[in-house]
Amino acid sequence: MLRLALTAGVIAAVFLLAPLASAKLLRHPEYVTALRLACGSAAVASISSFSLVLLQSRLQFARMARLNSAAAILQILPVLLLLRAGSSGLACLFVGDLLSRLWIMAANGGLLTAVLAAARQSGDRPAWKLIAVFANWITISTLIGSLYSYIPSIALSRWAAASALGAYSLGMSLSGGFGLLINTTRTVLLPEAVAATTPERRHSYLRSYLPAAALLGAALLVPTWLGGPLAAHLFPTAMPGAVRVFRLLATAHIALLVANPVQFLLYGAGRPQWCTASDALITLLFGAMAVWLAPAYGAIGVAWALLISQTGVKAALATGMGLRGWGLGPR
Repeated sequence: MLRLALTAGVIAAVFLLAPLASAKLLRHPEYVTALRLACGSAAVASISSFSLVLLQSRLQFARMARLNSAAAILQILPVLLLLRAGSSGLACLFVGDLLSRLWIMAANGGLLTAVLAAARQSGDRPAWKLIAVFANWITISTLIGSLYSYIPSIALSRWAAASALGAYSLGMSLSGGFGLLINTTRTVLLPEAVAATTPERRHSYLRSYLPAAALLGAALLVPTWLGGPLAAHLFPTAMPGAVRVFRLLATAHIALLVANPVQFLLYGAGRPQWCTASDALITLLFGAMAVWLAPAYGAIGVAWALLISQTGVKAALATGMGLRGWGLGPR
């Protein structure tokens, strides 16, 4: 109910203020329709993503995969049909997005109805203040992550050669598959980590995951670093540094595969601020090192900055949690 109320309030405000925002803030009065379409899409997306979170909390990952696969098809197919019929513009994009989100909502309609019905039943209610504080830390982490993602573009476009940003982008694109693996791991392990609220359950969680993650990480590192000659054929000859960027960024992703699930335990311990603080520290270190290394080393320097800052902070936090119990004691 809190999510519905907040979503409705924000969407209604943006919908009503769209004419003023498009004319005064964006200086394009013709953007009113686009802003309102975006509001509708965002409202539906908020509810559909909530339904997927419910499935995740129930460990129904197969159902999540089926729904997301069908949603991807529904998102693209209407756009292709409308373009073939001669229609174009933002409306085509929003039609596909709305259709895919509505499909997820409809498929999970029974689950959403059951949750709303449970909210109207009598009994103890969760402490809204604690929920709001927890959500605020997650929101701050999201904002920090947005800033973090802009650091390479700013550092390379301002303090490096023109080709450096292209080389970094190419290396990052090829390493994106490792990011998909990390997202999958987070989806599967986060509910179990949050539920591990006792020392016994935390130890069981770590014993069941860490050895396999370490072996998988080592297995992925070998082809990542030995497959350089093969990867070189995927990049333009004018950007030889892109291969080294790929290796460094892939290594950073593989390190997250091991460290992130350990950090998830902080959510179960009720200390999301620790995760936010680590994100802030990584962003500060990455930004400082990227600005320092970009003028002399270009894309490779920024990739090294990311690897050192991200892996260093994550490894220190994971080690402290595993050996010293940082953030896992009684509140």
